[in-house]
Amino acid sequence: MTPDTLPPDALPVETAAGVVLTPANWWLIVDTASPRMSLALLRGQEIQAQWGVRSLQPSAHQVVADIAYLLERTGVRPTDLTALGALIGPGSFTGIRVGLAAVKGLAQPLDCPIATATTLEVLADAVLPLQQPTTVVVLNVSHRREVHGQAFSAGPDAEPRPLTAALTGEVQTVLEQLFRHIPKDCPRLLTGDALALLDNGDVSAFVGDLPRIAPPPWLAPVAAPRLAARLAAGVTCDAKTLTACYARAALPTG
Repeated sequence: MTPDTLPPDALPVETAAGVVLTPANWWLIVDTASPRMSLALLRGQEIQAQWGVRSLQPSAHQVVADIAYLLERTGVRPTDLTALGALIGPGSFTGIRVGLAAVKGLAQPLDCPIATATTLEVLADAVLPLQQPTTVVVLNVSHRREVHGQAFSAGPDAEPRPLTAALTGEVQTVLEQLFRHIPKDCPRLLTGDALALLDNGDVSAFVGDLPRIAPPPWLAPVAAPRLAARLAAGVTCDAKTLTACYARAALPTG
């Protein structure tokens, strides 16, 4: 992948019949890719309960126990679930692995559909509503001083759509590559867990005074509208085909 070609990753496509989310349908969203693990339990389109905990290295036991706790507190049995939602990364490798294993463990015996979204998509969703067409640049902490980053086109009447691929690398390198491939005549804003890294030296000078929006503390509830739309459209997978999303390495352009 050369610096002059940075197309977005392929969007999910319809793979099955849509799921009509009525008030009788219970479904669960799981996010373990973020530094703050979160769950959201919905009935139809409405969130009925949510759970969040900061965990840099979640274990499979912890994730399964937290799901069981949330279901038990709301009186919902695993067999009551008609669909699942999962955030598939990029993010913590361990978190993604154990989270997707838990989702597969729930979905396989129920043969229920799984709608997926990336953490970067959901962070872009979190800045809505916008008053005008805007380029949203999402930066999330990877490890040490590296980030995951992606640019999205967003506006008042549409959910954010990717303008670039998801990249990973040093913050300055990721920003330089993203900025080379986004419109210069469109307002820009920055969001994500890595905003604090933008205050250092050359990075601060590079981004200047672009507006910044702090990310939400928990992503599972924020993901609900996007995942509900994908369930309704049949843009889903099953336990056998559920896979993680990993960002591409950003190579220096100099």
